[in-house]
Amino acid sequence: MNEIDMTEVNDADEGLRLDKYLLKMLPSSGLRERRRLIENGLVTVNGRSCRSGLKMFSGAKVVLFDSQKKQCFADVVSSLSIISETAEFAALFKPENMHSAAIAGSPEPSIEDCLSEVFPDRGAILANRLDKLTSGILLIAFGVEQENRFRELEDQGKAGKFYLAKVYGKPEDDFIVKNKLDTADRLRTKVLDEQGDSVRWSRAEIVDSFYDGTTLLRVQIAKGARHQIRAHLAHAGFPIVGDPVYGDEHEQGRMYLHHERISFSGFEAKCSAQWD
Repeated sequence: MNEIDMTEVNDADEGLRLDKYLLKMLPSSGLRERRRLIENGLVTVNGRSCRSGLKMFSGAKVVLFDSQKKQCFADVVSSLSIISETAEFAALFKPENMHSAAIAGSPEPSIEDCLSEVFPDRGAILANRLDKLTSGILLIAFGVEQENRFRELEDQGKAGKFYLAKVYGKPEDDFIVKNKLDTADRLRTKVLDEQGDSVRWSRAEIVDSFYDGTTLLRVQIAKGARHQIRAHLAHAGFPIVGDPVYGDEHEQGRMYLHHERISFSGFEAKCSAQWD
């Protein structure tokens, strides 16, 4: 990713919208073109992608990137597929090894950065996140009102999320992990001894077992925390195959965790894991 221009906002430009401020960097551009650059993540303010309406403030560093990143965004958009769609919500398939949410200062584009391309003029909001190594369903809410409705359903335990996880070991029976999680460390979630709230339990059901000593589980959660399933399963003694954080850090290849289905009032979506 290469910068083609960088400026620092001065006092005179404080309060100016980002899409208008960008005219200083692209004097021959139209408003629609500038907004498209912003929506595609080719403009950052202090290292973060922002909305067109962001008000400028003195000292902010505005960076414009070149078409290399634009091509990366095009590659992300072409890899996405819409699984299900209504007027309120949609489900996207996220391949593994792709970021769900925008990361400040990261040269890699995320699906969140590309939502305006996939769903133009619909106010698309990323309503759930998956780890980079996890594949499966990303829920998209069309507007803040729908996003808030989904959050309320999550808090009430009325949103079902179902994952497939291939793990090392053979559980004797289905099980539930209720331990509370400490997510203060962004790299590794800590499983505590005390029980958490009921919406952050991980319920594991045995789907199949294999001769190599691994087991396929279907894991249901209502509301997730960072690395919840990965940390809970490892704590129970069944780390996910390919998990470099909670399993074998030297293991190479795919991490076998896939968001298979999501279901709540008025919406449901399902997609199969693309595993061999």
